[in-house]
This record gives sequence, C-alpha cells and structure tokens, in this order.
Amino acid sequence: MPELPEVECLTRAVQEVLVGRTITHATFHRKDLRWPIPTQEFTKLLVGSPVLNVRRRSKYMLVETKHGCGIFHLGMTGNILLSPNEESAWKHTHASFRVLDQNQDPLFLHFVDPRRFGSILACTTNELVYHPLLVKLGPEPLEIEDLADHLWERSRGKSVAVKTFLMDAHNVVGVGNIYANESLFRAGVRPTRPASKVKRVEWAKIADQVQSVLKEAIIAGGTSFRDYRHADGGPGYFELSLQVYGRAGEECGQCGSFVKLKKLGGRATYYCPECQI
Repeated sequence: MPELPEVECLTRAVQEVLVGRTITHATFHRKDLRWPIPTQEFTKLLVGSPVLNVRRRSKYMLVETKHGCGIFHLGMTGNILLSPNEESAWKHTHASFRVLDQNQDPLFLHFVDPRRFGSILACTTNELVYHPLLVKLGPEPLEIEDLADHLWERSRGKSVAVKTFLMDAHNVVGVGNIYANESLFRAGVRPTRPASKVKRVEWAKIADQVQSVLKEAIIAGGTSFRDYRHADGGPGYFELSLQVYGRAGEECGQCGSFVKLKKLGGRATYYCPECQI
C-alpha cells in the first residue's frame, strides 16, 4: 500500500502540474471504486475553476479550488500518472483529468488502480473540516512540534503492540507497515512490545527515527513494491535502504543475526531479535 512518503511524492508532482491551472474536463470510466464516485459533485466543484492548492493529509491527496475539494486515496494499488495523451497507456484507468500547460497544450492525469481499493470523493470547502475520513485523524508526524511527547501520552495504558499503535492513524498518521518496521528497528524497540511498556526515552528514539525514515523515504521518492510509481511513471528508491522489511531469514546488517518475520495485527512484521528488545 502506498504510505505517507509515496503519497507525499505524488502530491508534490501533481501540485506542479495542477496549481494555478484548471481541470477543463473530467472523464470517469466507472461509477465506483472503494465507494461510489460522486461524479456530478466532483465536476461541479473542481472542473472549470483554477486549482488553488494540492496538499496531503495523512494518505489522502486533496485538490482544492475556491468551490471545494477533491479527495483522492490510492488504496492498495492506486496511482495518478501523467501523460500527454487522453487515452491512458495503463490498464485499470478509472478516471482521467484534462488540464492545459503553459502553452495551452493538453495534459492528462490518469487515476489508475488495479485492485480498486482507492477512492475519488469530493466535498465543499466548508465540509472538508468535518469530513468523516479526515475529522478523527491524528497529527502529521513531520509537522507536530513534539512527536515524542504526543506518542508517550497517547500510549499510556495501551496494551496494543507498539507497531500496531504506530500504525493507528488516530495516534499519528502515515506511519504504514514498511516505515513502522524500519523505524522500530532503528530505534532498537521490538515491534511486539506493548505500547504502554515503552519508556519515555525509547519513545524519543522512536519519534526521531519515524521522522528520519519518512524524510529519507520522501527524498528517495518512496518505496516501489508492486504497482507504486511516481506521477511520471518512475520508481521510488527507498527500497534500497530497507534494513529489515522484506528481509526475513537474511542477516541483520548490524549484528549478523537473522531477521525474523511474524504476523502482528494481520500485517507482516520484521525485526532483529538481538538488536530490538
């Protein structure tokens, strides 16, 4: 699943294409993805008005005009890919958006999603603050003033595993499976530890590593597994920096022990039994 770095990289790429320009036409090739696509509302709020901003909130990309906002989620395999052609070169294209570049030549953004777990929604500007997908989200890990204090306070009395706690968007957004595994490895904390048993000094290490790992992944363009690509179709390179994720049975680069794999909350969890306690 595309996580915070992948959505951030994609948002920045789409921002370059859309901000200050106008979506002149939206074509929807199906009526629904994960949820029904509000095609009439989307067209009313976003087509024909200049795009004022494109930003990310958690794993959602928000495209804003003076009338309202388009809300995009990539689901498991979704992407938004740029092309000079109206006809998409990619299978499983479910929507296409036409814009004009500086020379008034058309460009097209294609929403591609093989498994159809993504979503395209829309709402007015006033409704955005209260949107049910956004209203209960936790803070952004790269924007909150003191992430360590926040995580420490939220984790008090929580018996859930620390990795599961980190991946709960009510606590902090955008720390998906890949980056939770990598952050906990770097912090030396075993992912199965109850969140309430993690010491304050350990939360400081975890918070630092969450922020470092996310920043590094954004610089690297995200992590390309299966279907994720940039808006231009290129891959993300953070996969080359992964120290435990996807490396079960391989030697730990720090101590030489073998990386272990177990299921935790239904997700693949990777850790070093010697480096993480």
